[in-house]
Parts: sequence; C-alpha cells; structure tokens
Amino acid sequence: MHRVRVWDGPTRLFHWSLTLTVVGLIVTGNVGGLWMERHLWLGYFVLSLLLFRLLWGFVGGRWSRFASFIYTPGSLWAYLK
Repeated sequence: MHRVRVWDGPTRLFHWSLTLTVVGLIVTGNVGGLWMERHLWLGYFVLSLLLFRLLWGFVGGRWSRFASFIYTPGSLWAYLK
C-alpha cells in the first residue's frame, strides 16, 4: 500500500483549530451578552492561527509551503492531458 502524505502535523492542527474556533465564534456571537468577551478572545486566537500559518507557509514542511501550491503551466497542461 502506497501512503501519500499531503499535510504535516502542524498544518493539520492549524486547520482543525481554525475550524473549531470559527464554530466557537459563531456560537458566542449568536449567544451574545457576557459571551462576547470569549468571542473577542477567540478572534485573537484566529488572528494568531493565521499568523502562524503565514509563517509556516514559508518555513514549514515541503507540502505546507506556499511555493508548493504553485504549478507551472507546463505541469498543469501535462496533468490535464
């Protein structure tokens, strides 16, 4: 069996943390009241997650780097054939 790894651990953790945090933002935003302080802190956490991902996109593993997202026109054409 051939195993293909696409995302490394920190990137997976980022994606799941962002997902759970956005759910938390939706819930706390809809509840309102005293939960708005938690909503604010969750917003700061999203900001820190995005800053981490920006940094990790330059120094992270091979498949997490932004440079690996860009394909040349020749490679795209070969793929489409």
